[in-house]
Amino acid sequence: MRIVCITSKLVFETDGAPVGGSVVDVHLKAKGLQELGHDVLVVTAFSNADRIPCALPYAVEERCIASRTLIGLQRGIFSLLREFESKADALYIDGHMFLYGGGMYRLLGGKVPVIGFFNIRLNAWGDTSGTVANPSFYRRCKKKIRRALERYIGAPIANHLDAFIFNTPHVQELYKTFGIAVHKPTVVIPDFIATRALMERYAITDERVASHQADGSVLTLFATGRMLPEKGFDILLRAFSLLPRRERYRLIISGGGPEKEKLEKMAVLLGIEREVTFPGWVPREVLYGFFKDAHVFIFPRWWIEYGSAVLTEAMAFGLPSIIPGGGALEWLSDKTALTFQNENPEELCTRITELGENAPLRTLCAHQTLARAKTLDASVLAKAFEQVFTHCRTKTT
Repeated sequence: MRIVCITSKLVFETDGAPVGGSVVDVHLKAKGLQELGHDVLVVTAFSNADRIPCALPYAVEERCIASRTLIGLQRGIFSLLREFESKADALYIDGHMFLYGGGMYRLLGGKVPVIGFFNIRLNAWGDTSGTVANPSFYRRCKKKIRRALERYIGAPIANHLDAFIFNTPHVQELYKTFGIAVHKPTVVIPDFIATRALMERYAITDERVASHQADGSVLTLFATGRMLPEKGFDILLRAFSLLPRRERYRLIISGGGPEKEKLEKMAVLLGIEREVTFPGWVPREVLYGFFKDAHVFIFPRWWIEYGSAVLTEAMAFGLPSIIPGGGALEWLSDKTALTFQNENPEELCTRITELGENAPLRTLCAHQTLARAKTLDASVLAKAFEQVFTHCRTKTT
């Protein structure tokens, strides 16, 4: 099958490693389909942001949609779908960005089925986590008008897409509640991560994680991400300061961002600066070294609907994890992680203590997360991904 995937950009390190969650995802999807025998072409819609210093296993064509406004984006993707329909048996788009142009293409007689992928909220929606500062009255009014237009005009157009892929059931529910993906084929497929390749590269086995957890005289807790208020690293610092036997632990928080200096000062105020390290942004190899050396991975806060490639990577290293409960992270972990109530440092402290004082529990969680990570490998997910294209192609021929 000839498959054309239209995405925003492709950015790779000099060694060929894709940078960033969305780039990793689309790269592994295209690679997986190519390995399954399909002819894959990836089109980047914002080619000025591309960085491709290496050969790729699939073809790439660069285009540049000039306008980033809502209407401009939809007109741009409509034109790209028209341009590439003769080269495709199925078309794949970044749904949250291009859904209305994709739907309009099919509504106005586009001949090739279009599949949309959705992993984040639409810009027109309000923040569902409650962690973003209140906008001005003008911005609130503007957003309400845009939301109404997208709900009553855009959603019916978007529903002309042939199939919808969501990366979590929680994101799927958001879109269906808004009136999108109603009475259409939908499927939930997590973000693509090459978990088995990570296991092989770093020799992560059941035997290795059991030995590592048993040899934890000083336990390393690890968290990583861009340091923004919504990531909740302040909650983690407060929880760490409450640990009754803090000398048994060290905490590494990797990443940079506008909150980094504030968090470093907070560690001093809490009296934990000797046990907490802030290495900043590090190369991917160093990051994976942190994963390999850690005993527990902690995700202090996240949007309730979103999954996380970082959590999947932590599972690939066999790391027992502590995450906010009741959302997509808990679904992604398939109940292999310990959970705490969001925004509750005392409960997070309790969960850290439970794992820290119980090596058999850490080992059990490590085995469970490793098993879960194997089911999330990109090669496994690629087969489910392929079925969506096969179904749409069969239905339209």
